[in-house]
Amino acid sequence: MNDIQKKKPGETSKFIRDSRELFYNIPNGISGSAPENVMNSKHELTFHIWTSPSSDMHAHENYLELFIVTSGKLLHQFGNHSTVMQTGDAFLIFPGQYHQHRQYKNYTSQHINLTCSLPHAAAMFKSLCGTESPTISKQSIHFNDSEFSVVKDIQALILRSQSDHYMNAAVQSLYSFALSFFCLPQTVTESPKVLPKWLQQFTQKLESIDFSSPVHMTDIYAMSGYSQSALSQQFKKYMGQTLISYINDLKLNHACNQLKNTSFSMVDIAKSAGFESYPHFSRLFKSKFGLSPLQYRASNTSDKF
Repeated sequence: MNDIQKKKPGETSKFIRDSRELFYNIPNGISGSAPENVMNSKHELTFHIWTSPSSDMHAHENYLELFIVTSGKLLHQFGNHSTVMQTGDAFLIFPGQYHQHRQYKNYTSQHINLTCSLPHAAAMFKSLCGTESPTISKQSIHFNDSEFSVVKDIQALILRSQSDHYMNAAVQSLYSFALSFFCLPQTVTESPKVLPKWLQQFTQKLESIDFSSPVHMTDIYAMSGYSQSALSQQFKKYMGQTLISYINDLKLNHACNQLKNTSFSMVDIAKSAGFESYPHFSRLFKSKFGLSPLQYRASNTSDKF
């Protein structure tokens, strides 16, 4: 497993229990000592799912790193620049480039992490672009809804795989699919639009709602100052998801914090997050995070309670 040298206490990465770390059994012969805080591996391609957004500032030696935010938001520091990354964003890191990711405000997040050796990456670039050294104009992209749906579908195939052969093929497909958006200019989607001031204010109001008390959609529409149809259209245009989906994400993020930091029962957490029934909450939770609330608590707590 790729690991970070000099981890701080309490910052060890937490991986989803039913995800797997995938290795191509082709050692690349890297030897010798790596620079300070540089990650090193003997494997061609690895796959992780992170449920903890925190890492040390690090770089890879002779490896490309690609990560895709699959839920929530996180703060990504790349060199001297910090950027808030959200669901559907992806970033490509080249050897020697230092970066780290941290929690953004009170948001929970989940992201896929892929590393690939340079020889293996060169072969993929050759297949995708016709050259082993294509011009990469952007290191950050945003998948639209249909593209992100493909990412999630391939991730599901990886987690359900029953053999190494099937698993390796699925990981190879995910990396190739994502990498193509960096080396094929015509497929790179536009960066997320800058939110108008009224929408920034509206989302701030949404984040301050106490969903443990009944909240009606008519009240939420009234908070925006727009009609239901106009709000729905503008929200989807700028946010890339429906208002209902965004509100459910807020509720689920609240539930994640409760699961990690309290010993409350599943039913009480569901109610505090604004869900009328535990089965409905559990279905939405598993659909978003890939595991049940109980599994999420087990993966993100130790002997804390």
